[in-house]
Amino acid sequence: MKEDFKFWRLKEKNGVVYLAFEGWKGVNVFYSTRIGGVSSPPYDTLNLHYGRGDDISNVKFNRKRFFNAVSIDERNIVYTKQTHSDIVNIVNDSSDKLKGDGMITDRKSIVLGVFTADCIAVFFHSTINKIISIVHSGRAGAEKGIAKKGVDKMCEAFDIKAESIEALLGPSLGPCCYEVGKEFLKRFKREYLIERKKNIYLDMWKMVREQLEESGVKKILVPEICSCSLDNLFFSYRKSGEKTGENLGIIGMIDDRKQAGSDFIGSTGVGESGQEGEQSEE
Repeated sequence: MKEDFKFWRLKEKNGVVYLAFEGWKGVNVFYSTRIGGVSSPPYDTLNLHYGRGDDISNVKFNRKRFFNAVSIDERNIVYTKQTHSDIVNIVNDSSDKLKGDGMITDRKSIVLGVFTADCIAVFFHSTINKIISIVHSGRAGAEKGIAKKGVDKMCEAFDIKAESIEALLGPSLGPCCYEVGKEFLKRFKREYLIERKKNIYLDMWKMVREQLEESGVKKILVPEICSCSLDNLFFSYRKSGEKTGENLGIIGMIDDRKQAGSDFIGSTGVGESGQEGEQSEE
């Protein structure tokens, strides 16, 4: 399986189906689907999250299959305890134990990962400096402006310009399915809300894009892949409720000494520190 999925490419290896973004030289970006694991419903089948009620042995096996498929050593991945906040951390070591919803690093030995099941994984790469970042932006995080704060922190911490940063959005709940109540008319700009047949829908893609534009980012890739509409491919809280699995988005730099697409490098880290992951905002 090797198909175009707008900016993402849908791939398959040993039965594991995943998305790969190949537009940033020297950087690997992957996003898991729900296909290729061993978990039973409602976590079927490639649930990568420990904290949703799935059998832990199944999740461990799923992770092993996924990381083997994308040629990554999970010990190099840094997760963060996601809390729908606007906290963005600088990561210097793969053993860092973090709390927040965004991470930034300039270390080739580190891979950054966030869990989602409708929320947006936003991937960042500085085209001038070798800096990467990932942000988990749910509705609460978007209201707090976490995407913009992630860009601001990249610029401040590494003395770079926002114009050098490119951004990519992962699959997430689209305005086709994100129905909300009338109280949202008072909480959000009208430009983020769509009224259809007396129902109101929230456009998170537009909201996050605008935040990134305000921060100075020029190149923003929004593939408009709805996790709810494609719940056969991605986990979705909106479609399935609380009892469901989670997808994983990861980004890491490629070692110049290795061929592109090969293993990431790094010292032994904490492979299971991300078990808090996503929490539903529904």
